[in-house]
Amino acid sequence: MLFAAALWLHAGAGAAEKVMVEWTFAQPGQFQGWQANGHIQGAQVAQGVLSGRAVGNDPILEYQPSLNLVASPWQVIEIRLSANRDGMCQVFWSNTREGRYGGFSGAKTTDFYVVGDGAMRTYRLLPFWHREGKIVRLRLDLADGMEFALDHVRVVELDMPPVADTPHFQFDQGLAGWQAWGLGRLWLTNQTLAWQSATHGDFLWAPPVPWDASKMNYVVLQMAAAAGREGRIYFATDRQSGLHSLAFPIISDGQMRYYNVDMLAAPAWQGRILALGVAPTDAIQSPAFIRAVTGSDTPLGPPQLKTVLFALDTATPRSGKPATLKAIVHNQGGSIASNLQAHLNLPRNLRLLRPLVPLPATLAVDEEAQASWQIQADAPGLYEAALQVTAPQAEPSTASARIIVPSTPPPRRPAAYVPPPQPVRGPWDVGVYYFPGWRTASQWHPVQRFPERQPLLGWYQEGLPEIADWHIKWAVEHGITFFAYDWYWVKGSRQLEHALHDGYFKARYRQLLKFCLLWANHNPPQTHSLEDSLEVTRYWISHYFQRPEYYRLDGKPVVIIFSPHNFRSDLGVEGTRRAFAAMREECRRAGLPGLFLVACVSGPQEAAEEGYDAVTCYNWAALGLRGEEKRGPFSTLIEGYHRQWEALITQGRLPLMLPLSGGWDSRPWHGETAMVRFGRTPELFKQHLRQARAWLERPEARPRLLPAILIEAWNEWGEGSYIEPHQEHGFAYLDAIREAFTSAPAPHQDLAPVDVGLGPYDVPPEPPGRTAWTFAQDAEGWDNTMNCDAVKVEDGVLRTLTAGQDPALFGPPMQASASHWTKVSLRLRLTPTAGPPFRDHAQLFWRTKRWAESEASSLRFPVEVDGQWHDYELRVSENLRWRGIITRLRLDPANRAGVRVELEEIRLAN
Repeated sequence: MLFAAALWLHAGAGAAEKVMVEWTFAQPGQFQGWQANGHIQGAQVAQGVLSGRAVGNDPILEYQPSLNLVASPWQVIEIRLSANRDGMCQVFWSNTREGRYGGFSGAKTTDFYVVGDGAMRTYRLLPFWHREGKIVRLRLDLADGMEFALDHVRVVELDMPPVADTPHFQFDQGLAGWQAWGLGRLWLTNQTLAWQSATHGDFLWAPPVPWDASKMNYVVLQMAAAAGREGRIYFATDRQSGLHSLAFPIISDGQMRYYNVDMLAAPAWQGRILALGVAPTDAIQSPAFIRAVTGSDTPLGPPQLKTVLFALDTATPRSGKPATLKAIVHNQGGSIASNLQAHLNLPRNLRLLRPLVPLPATLAVDEEAQASWQIQADAPGLYEAALQVTAPQAEPSTASARIIVPSTPPPRRPAAYVPPPQPVRGPWDVGVYYFPGWRTASQWHPVQRFPERQPLLGWYQEGLPEIADWHIKWAVEHGITFFAYDWYWVKGSRQLEHALHDGYFKARYRQLLKFCLLWANHNPPQTHSLEDSLEVTRYWISHYFQRPEYYRLDGKPVVIIFSPHNFRSDLGVEGTRRAFAAMREECRRAGLPGLFLVACVSGPQEAAEEGYDAVTCYNWAALGLRGEEKRGPFSTLIEGYHRQWEALITQGRLPLMLPLSGGWDSRPWHGETAMVRFGRTPELFKQHLRQARAWLERPEARPRLLPAILIEAWNEWGEGSYIEPHQEHGFAYLDAIREAFTSAPAPHQDLAPVDVGLGPYDVPPEPPGRTAWTFAQDAEGWDNTMNCDAVKVEDGVLRTLTAGQDPALFGPPMQASASHWTKVSLRLRLTPTAGPPFRDHAQLFWRTKRWAESEASSLRFPVEVDGQWHDYELRVSENLRWRGIITRLRLDPANRAGVRVELEEIRLAN
């Protein structure tokens, strides 16, 4: 869950304000129109507060009478409450009582993080609900298991300064209408804004800015900060509700410099910009200084060099063997960089053999260039190579590359196959989620800009038995006992089975590692039913449960359900219980002792009434973040996990399979707007593991815990949660598991394929200059993802079947200048599998070197689902974000399940 829609604030704002509506609970027994639902226990009004305890999966306080509040951008929701546990709460609001949920929807919410220390705190939220026109419904959703006391709720209107008449702010004449939001301190010094935040969520707020987002691609700051990792731009628009934000890295050396913040990286940057805010640094109590803020359609200032990549092109360097060191340099400034020079500095025992590709003499605005060198390590060790790139009028760009050259075993004859594993294990099962998403160049492409994530197997072709055997070997030699494969089923349609069916099932060493299924039921509404539950169970029985490698608890095959909410939404609580009872009976008819169902939950009481045997989670990536924060240290994430374990163990009604996190940083998928838990290290992960083991060893906790842990994940490379051996840390995460959860001796030998003459296993590359695909012989790098069956090519046509509301086909990596192409043309035939023809919508997305796919970098177009061939011509150049270098296309051919898709051609055109 992302939290860009809200601000977590203790109190106060810089602007004056007027109370529009207010509820206090001064009179005992008087709820003032607020009503608790059945998931809140003991609701009462006494001693000046409305209090109670959230005991279900959807605890709600709703204001029942109709409001008639005229909505404006400058209104604030203020909530004062105390709670006994941390948690994410939400305010829902709507301008209607019509619709499936009486006007409420997930798009009309403001999230905020509540601190569970028992102290009464004030939370001030900026909903930017102006698009509603008026607010007639309001509700507060609390966190599961939270005991709370609500002092008041009010809506206030801020008294804002006049609309700014310029896109450029300087402060030689004063504050220019800028003010503080939150508890931060703002002052003027030497014609410069000085700012010091007091808490997370404090920022500087400009006067209202009527900017056209299509003409203001950049927010340019001249600023200096002495501490911190990043700044943040806040904004609101007339196109979407909510307060949005975009983080940008800063250099915290106290020097005044330009920051050209590319706002097109924020998908919400569209339409008319209403509000603009700046947090110049994320360092609390550290002064920062802003000389100017400008909206611009191009970068400004001198050339600005940034080394966006500096790393080896292999994850397995070995002493005495050449390797290639590569750099990519980007000019982020507003002027051409000329006379570029790259200065490489290598430590002792790491030698330069020869330069390979030099930097060009000049680098234009918003362009990047590559350089590379061939190097060699003379001995094992941990090395750090340094690079400095210079150009006149530009600050030097520096970067370093951490290179681990391990001690390798004595030379041996090349192996014919993966060497036999030497398993170790401890008293508890150790499971790891496995994401089967890595079989094509297109799937790896977004991750390759993050070379520290490169697996020791290379950018491998998943689904090969030899790949699976390396995974099995490394897992069992470090105490891992089972993989939980992400598994997809929508009414009989299945996707992404290659890693399990083609890899693991055909692997030589599969008997050494158990497996189970995580049913990743990201299913469309009304696709769970009693009949479908029986059908999927029969499939499990015939294809998985009878295998000796299938993981069992109490003799029963284990299945983890990713989204209990989707089951509950389709079937209700009682319907879900009946479905699970029928599934268990089906297993018993097949000679099994039953079925062990584990629900992924976020709170203590979720899923307790629905017939599950136990609970766990896939990930709780946002734990420890506050309000709109999307970035925070990994250390606070594992602290949040520990608190969540305790809540589930002490308050939950079902046993817990302890979940652990391998980290989170989804920038390859979601770009710079992604959630990031930085500072992830093997040492912190080992601490996380030891905390889990300590819980398992507590006698009083054992009845509440399953004898297993479950780690997310082996290979979520795009989400930044991975423990599979990789370039940055090698085997360190697996070694942490071996040390914490087995009694095996610490000294052991870890082999990579290069050590025994095997590999490489990289996926075949696609021609990067290609701009047309006609499927004459094969899929030409195009592949399916979730909600789309496997692709096949017949008679020069790519074919698939949609399985959900968000089917997608991903194209191969490409390198096409957007300025050279104005259109994308495609020939498509869509046929319904049942029912009459209908009209639907398709969508074309694109990724660039600057940003990931998003709704903003896409084009919707109507399609006919009628069994006939149609030619579609998409004028992509009319979209503001069709610019720079296009690196991948994605086609969502329809918007519902059960559509046969045939694609004859897709090409870029003028």
